[in-house]
Amino acid sequence: MDRWLKWLAIFATIIMMLVMIAGSLVTKTNSGLGCGNDWPLCNGKWVPEYTLQSMIEYMHRFVTGLAGMVVVLFTVWAWRRYKGNKEVRATAIIGLFFIVLESLVGASAVIWPQSSPVLALHFGFSLLAYSGVFLLTLFVLSKERSQVVVQTKLAAGHRNLIWFTTIFAYGVVYLGAYVRHTGSNLGCPDWPLCHGRLIPELSGQVGIQFAHRLAAATLLFLLLAVMVIAIRHYKETRRDIYVASILSFVLVVVQVFSGGYVILSKLSLFATLFHSFVITCLFGVMCYLCLQSLKGPQETSSK
Repeated sequence: MDRWLKWLAIFATIIMMLVMIAGSLVTKTNSGLGCGNDWPLCNGKWVPEYTLQSMIEYMHRFVTGLAGMVVVLFTVWAWRRYKGNKEVRATAIIGLFFIVLESLVGASAVIWPQSSPVLALHFGFSLLAYSGVFLLTLFVLSKERSQVVVQTKLAAGHRNLIWFTTIFAYGVVYLGAYVRHTGSNLGCPDWPLCHGRLIPELSGQVGIQFAHRLAAATLLFLLLAVMVIAIRHYKETRRDIYVASILSFVLVVVQVFSGGYVILSKLSLFATLFHSFVITCLFGVMCYLCLQSLKGPQETSSK
């Protein structure tokens, strides 16, 4: 039964990633109202007429609904299998709560038109739902190796830096979603400069786009600091922190350059979806860092 639980865990993570990609596709193609203001129906029908926008929006709804059922099955099974485990309980609640919340926000955006700041929350809630499922999946897949990996506690300063950086990263994600929903993607039509200047005039769409770039650059340096500390102090005693820190930095570098590619490609579909894919992977790894930073040798012996 444990083997089947592991396969279900992998499937749940994959389908949650598909939810993230489908949501980005809806935003990129302006398909949010592809089914009109109807929900759960699509233009008053269970099976919509074939138009590109209606099919994209309907596909997104279908994938999200399927993901909800899979996540419920996975979290309930894991909760029962590891009854009493605080990590399982916390990650299961996060995954379930935010997939319901992002579905409600998505439905309300269809029925009642929302402002850009509210619409930007949708991607952030989806990201938290994915991260909860991702962390629960990692627990299920690596439970047997946890005692070997966690050999010491992290210094308080390093732990606080990891948490601050992750919270800051969530702000960067929200700002990126806000850029998309306000149509500010090409507020700076060139990269890495903005209108040929290092610091442009900070107003309107230019200011929104530049703020996102500045936040992304700050995140790059924060993750560099997290990685350097991990390499210097935890290479042997905390391989989980060591590996995840390096992976986070690699992913944020890829994220920065993929963001540049989005601009240089004039918002090509592949570039935009890849950008969303990388930030989803990055935030999941950073959430893993946060969780592991709280652990010491004694925390790994729970059932």
